[in-house]
Amino acid sequence: MTQLNFYEPIYDITADAGVRVKGKDLKQVLCNLIFATINEMVELPKIEPKQELTIKVSSIGFPYLLADVVNKILYLFEVKKFIPAQCEVLELSPEGTTVTILLKGEKYNPQKHGKKLLIKAATYHKLSLKKKDEFFEAEVIFDI
Repeated sequence: MTQLNFYEPIYDITADAGVRVKGKDLKQVLCNLIFATINEMVELPKIEPKQELTIKVSSIGFPYLLADVVNKILYLFEVKKFIPAQCEVLELSPEGTTVTILLKGEKYNPQKHGKKLLIKAATYHKLSLKKKDEFFEAEVIFDI
């Protein structure tokens, strides 16, 4: 994946940053959100799908699931140094209370993947998920 036209960064927030992502359905929004978050931190196109990891995230529902998934990804990066290159949503509850995601990626290597933003957490501030014509749009703000 070298074209990252499914998202745009948001930097006009004091002491924070964020992303706005689009997807044809909620599963694609979740994967695009993961890719956008990782690309804000490292060079996404340089990540290879060498390892598989399945995650399950529980939440109180949409849009909070979006931030909770990002925070799980940040945890994997911080603790296991895992960065995903591929994403497949295996299960998603209709109300957004649980999601199971298969991730394929590799261990973070600063020389190979570079280093961009240090994202501490996804916040619930300005968290949004909207249906727009034939696609969904989500916005997530990061504490940096």
